[in-house]
Amino acid sequence: MEEHLYKKILLVVDGSDMDHAVMESAIARALANKARLIVLNVVDHMVINRLKRLSEQSTAEIEIELEEKGWKALYYAEEHAKDQGVPTMILQQSGVVENEVISEAVRLKIDLIVLGYPRKMPGQAKRLAQGRVEKVVENAECSVLIVR
Repeated sequence: MEEHLYKKILLVVDGSDMDHAVMESAIARALANKARLIVLNVVDHMVINRLKRLSEQSTAEIEIELEEKGWKALYYAEEHAKDQGVPTMILQQSGVVENEVISEAVRLKIDLIVLGYPRKMPGQAKRLAQGRVEKVVENAECSVLIVR
């Protein structure tokens, strides 16, 4: 009987340009392991607060925009994975990204977390995103794959 390393893979998407490469990597691993792919988007409270300071939009307007962007990324990943025959579930949470990723990984008994490593971002935003990745790696109870 064939033994597969991963049964459940958590793909973290945020609607960025990097999502496609991260998604392809997660789908390839799901196919190779006959695993279920769970795609997660987190509406980040820190981003909402930062954007609120920089714009004239209300917190609710910013949150709605981020939710919509997240759902687009989730639906895109779901469609792409299902086209390749990968069983997929999508979900959106709200909170601190790294905390939500770790929490969902534990709750769903995830075997592998797949997320992107930011490269093309301005200084402070890049450091913040890299810090999130590091916190997931440090605190995850499962394997973590970082895609560049």
